[in-house]
Amino acid sequence: MIGISVDKPAKNKAFAESLGLTYPILSDDRRAVSRQYGVLMPLIRLAKRTTFVIDKHGIIQAIQRGGEAIDPSHALASCSLPGHGM
Repeated sequence: MIGISVDKPAKNKAFAESLGLTYPILSDDRRAVSRQYGVLMPLIRLAKRTTFVIDKHGIIQAIQRGGEAIDPSHALASCSLPGHGM
């Protein structure tokens, strides 16, 4: 599991540490990934909070948005669903 944020690496590291996360949060400070996944809000250049569960073949298996995307347990539950081939 990884996280991606439009924040700078130092801010992402501090955020991950404050939550005790065991996975990295990568920096998309150039907004390339956010743009490609269609979650970048162009006027304010921030990404909508979204979680994509992507399998080992690169196929998106689940998408959580907004409040549901804040809690990584939703994504972890999607990974364990039968037929998702994670």
